[in-house]
Amino acid sequence: MTERTAQILEAAIQEFINTGEPVSSGLLYEHYDFGIKPAMIRLELDELEERGFLEQPHHSAGRVPTNRGYEYFTGRLLENSLKEHAAKKNDLHRLLEERAWPDLLSELSAQLGLLSVAADLAREAVYKAGLEQLIDRLDWQDQNGIRSVIHDFEGMEKRLQRSAEMIGKGTQVFIGRKSPVTQSESLSVIGGNYTIGDATISIFAIGPKRMDYKKVIRILRNL
Repeated sequence: MTERTAQILEAAIQEFINTGEPVSSGLLYEHYDFGIKPAMIRLELDELEERGFLEQPHHSAGRVPTNRGYEYFTGRLLENSLKEHAAKKNDLHRLLEERAWPDLLSELSAQLGLLSVAADLAREAVYKAGLEQLIDRLDWQDQNGIRSVIHDFEGMEKRLQRSAEMIGKGTQVFIGRKSPVTQSESLSVIGGNYTIGDATISIFAIGPKRMDYKKVIRILRNL
């Protein structure tokens, strides 16, 4: 993929995250300077759709991201965040070191507007906060979507054992059913492992696919 095509894809996904509306070539032309006319942007969007990064819902003139598009988008964010200098340690890091799980997760959920989960697998302890934030953020299309999220929340502890192995070192992003923690197609999961004393703690932020990935990655990277 050329750099210009990548920039157009990233812009289309970011606009969809911001607005929740399908993104057209005209909107991208108005808001960004790619050095090409709307017709050329439209051709780029057509190609991205053919390659499976975008899709066109119903008869809309705009595009929305596919899972593959989100995976490419978050992969670029993870790559770019490695080049950034780490922020100074903050209150969230202090709460992590103190293992103050209720306070840490409540604050994390408040900052992100997502469900937060911490798992100390060696001690078989799981902590969760922010289910209300997750419910408020989701676009409930049907009852099956509601059931899948409730099922994920209730059965999360059983799936956490293999999550630490899948994440390994560093922050990881999982889109839809590729997540080791959830099974709902509606959700995305961002997680990382943290060493606190003699324990490895897995921390996850769980929310809709249309979330602020850059913010979540930055906060989890700087814990």
